[in-house]
Amino acid sequence: MRFTHLTTLLAACVFGAASMCTAAHTKKAASAKKAPSELGKVMFIGDSITHGFGAPSYRWVLHKIFVDNGIAYEAVGIETGNKSGGEEPGTEYMGVPFTNVHAAMSSQRSYETSGRNHNSPRLDGTDIFDWLGLDKSYDGPRTLKGEVPDTCFILLGTNDLLSDHWNAGLANSVDKVASDMLDKGKGDLSVIVDAIRKVNKKARIVVLTMPTWGNIPRGEPTSDYGIVHENFNKKLAAWAKSKKVKVADVNNGLVDVAETEKRWKGYDTFFNAGDQLHPTRQGDIIIAGRVAQTLGLAGRSAGLPRKATAKFDNSATDVYEAASVKEGVTLAKDELTIATGGKLVAPWPEGSSTANGFAVSLAPKVGDGEKGGWEVEKGLVLSIGNGTHSGKLTITESYLKWNDETVLISEDMSNAEGAVRVVWHPGAADRNVPTGFYVWLGDMLVGEALPDDGAGTNGVSVENTSASSITAGHFATDATPSAPAPKGYVKDEKILQKETE
Repeated sequence: MRFTHLTTLLAACVFGAASMCTAAHTKKAASAKKAPSELGKVMFIGDSITHGFGAPSYRWVLHKIFVDNGIAYEAVGIETGNKSGGEEPGTEYMGVPFTNVHAAMSSQRSYETSGRNHNSPRLDGTDIFDWLGLDKSYDGPRTLKGEVPDTCFILLGTNDLLSDHWNAGLANSVDKVASDMLDKGKGDLSVIVDAIRKVNKKARIVVLTMPTWGNIPRGEPTSDYGIVHENFNKKLAAWAKSKKVKVADVNNGLVDVAETEKRWKGYDTFFNAGDQLHPTRQGDIIIAGRVAQTLGLAGRSAGLPRKATAKFDNSATDVYEAASVKEGVTLAKDELTIATGGKLVAPWPEGSSTANGFAVSLAPKVGDGEKGGWEVEKGLVLSIGNGTHSGKLTITESYLKWNDETVLISEDMSNAEGAVRVVWHPGAADRNVPTGFYVWLGDMLVGEALPDDGAGTNGVSVENTSASSITAGHFATDATPSAPAPKGYVKDEKILQKETE
């Protein structure tokens, strides 16, 4: 079986429930900054989190989101490659090369980028003015060579805080760093934004919140996690509004919602085990997903066609009636109510052929979140498979967890928006789409190429291991793999389809 890369001329603008099916270049679509049809020349500015340390960085995941949605862009910058653990320049996804060009470097500070410390050896004495060609006295190699950026992503401040000011105590340091970076006129971020707008007054600029971190062993009071993120990032949001730039809250999903003491601590496995600071590949998935949402883009489709649950082959009723076990489970329309200890075990409906992939979707409400204390181990257990490939997703109050091992995202699942979709994807090696299980929350991909569990499940099993009843709306199964219907903008979507003779 081979899979080919096809381009479908799908120009769909979907904002929440509202659909604006207009062509990409109509006035309505072109004026909607939330839904760019083209990003033009894109510049990524940042430190090692953007550069890529121990993982490819969120830029690689964002590249795949752009490709899946048919969004054209050209990366520009003064650096190529990753610090470590990245993708080689030219690595293709769905036939589109990732050039891995950016303006980020390990340990980079905002004051170096802005030119306040113009002699930084780390940046070879250059800064944003040199890169953009605004400093006419500079004629060295670290310039964009006249390539004016149309879209800029900026993530700075972590080194300013943790490397330069930690010993002064975070409570004092956050105020100092915020003052230096966020003054509307002369703050480092203001200087950087103003320089970009000097060469392109219409540039689209997105600033990422300062990411949280895991258990950094530096002996600071636990409250300091909150000081950084409730203080600095709130000030960042206010600054961004005054400067008319967008903010991507990349901590949404990284922060461990079940942590009651260090309330803004990131979930440990989203960060490099050695330093608990640099994101892992899983952390990159979350960061890139939030950036895409800020742009108004749909999530990744991983080359699969997008399909609403209502169009699944197997209705909830079909699966429920075919179930071999229905203990403590009731069905009303497409909503399951599962009592504590309840379980539904159903084979695939007769005639289903799942060898080429399959999907299960449901919108669960698990527990009561923080109100009653977080349940982090038990919840709704979804097991699916075709006898050859099988996996298990546990949906607790605070996490989506794969095969009891890998936390995919930290989310209050008592109040989560959007359905959970689990898909076995046959992949396509020639398009750099690996085989495995894929998981979405809403239309944001949160799990990619996840491994089998070895259990050999053939069909669908839904079990409630928590101490209270769980409802799961919009329950449906499908004998073909698909990504969720988009909540954001999709243009000229890249799709993998099976060849038929």
